[in-house]
Amino acid sequence: MEEQLKGTIWSLVTYQSEDKNGEINYPLGEDAKGYIAFTEKNILSVQLMAADREQEVPTEVIENMNTAVEGEMAKLGYHAYSGPYTIDEEEAILTTNVELSLIPNYIGSQQRRKATIEGDEFHLSNVEHPERKLVWKQVK
Repeated sequence: MEEQLKGTIWSLVTYQSEDKNGEINYPLGEDAKGYIAFTEKNILSVQLMAADREQEVPTEVIENMNTAVEGEMAKLGYHAYSGPYTIDEEEAILTTNVELSLIPNYIGSQQRRKATIEGDEFHLSNVEHPERKLVWKQVK
């Protein structure tokens, strides 16, 4: 997988999660936009944005999100982080050692994602919060 990702850029197709009641939600809206880029030097950069950042997310929606991070993303209408990454090919786990982040408590953390590539789609799900799922399409 590492060789398939090096030097590639992917565009967000969908980012969904579940709220505290198990209902599917879209922390940055159903029409969120974003890119994830993988450099030849194993640096990852991800940018996610609500298509309509001007629209305020209702407080009750934010309070019902599964994690404080999702609530913060929804309030900001944006999420971004980057840093060196490694891939455990056997377990299909992508780990980013976060050096830069819009959300301060991500800095210094290891963000682990289950990763699969299916054709020109790249699927990620958060290891700690598997309900958080992102689908990306390769930019060619």
